[in-house]
Amino acid sequence: MSVCDYALGGCAALCRAAREPLRDTAPPRAKAWLAVEHPGPWPAFGWPSDLPGSVVEVLTAAPAYDVRPQLIRRPDREGRVAAGDRVVFVAGGPLGARWLERRVTSDLGDLEKLDLAPLAEGGPPGFGSAARERVLLVCTHGKRDVCCARYGAPVARELAARGLPVWETTHLGGDQFAANMVCLPDGTYHGRLDRASAADVAFGCLRGEVSPAYYRGRAGISPT
Repeated sequence: MSVCDYALGGCAALCRAAREPLRDTAPPRAKAWLAVEHPGPWPAFGWPSDLPGSVVEVLTAAPAYDVRPQLIRRPDREGRVAAGDRVVFVAGGPLGARWLERRVTSDLGDLEKLDLAPLAEGGPPGFGSAARERVLLVCTHGKRDVCCARYGAPVARELAARGLPVWETTHLGGDQFAANMVCLPDGTYHGRLDRASAADVAFGCLRGEVSPAYYRGRAGISPT
């Protein structure tokens, strides 16, 4: 492949060609998660202008509690409603006792009721109901890095077509490893996925497994 082809493929193509190691590249400070449904568009940095100020305050404050805030949306465009009920996921907990809560709300202002402090300590905040199954987030944040849209969007559509509980999401970190996927509540990261590999990895994640060839590590755990 030529240098020009690498450039067209972006940082992910360069990373793959260089065989940059995947292991121990998951974010060590993401001990808990807050994922809020928003149909987009998503700016490269910061939060969409149509989010209420109170919601932005919660999302902005979250990292100080080692809570990783994400915006999520459904892979099918028909499901990206501009208004109506939105889904919010909150996930966290220590190894062996991870939990995931799900709340459906018509008013994202409900996030004002979310106490971030228990998340920092590993406990569920009681913001939603216990989710029955794991969920998958695939980064498709093209305005942040084009690789995420180029590699992530086809993976998200493939998993959705198979009926898996997958959401597109904003920046997960490690754009050069696109397509990136995290499984909640486990916090397990996989990278360099494509349409051919994604389904097997995803099904494994939903069983609580990891796929060594694509595994980046578990969020919230320092590699050292």
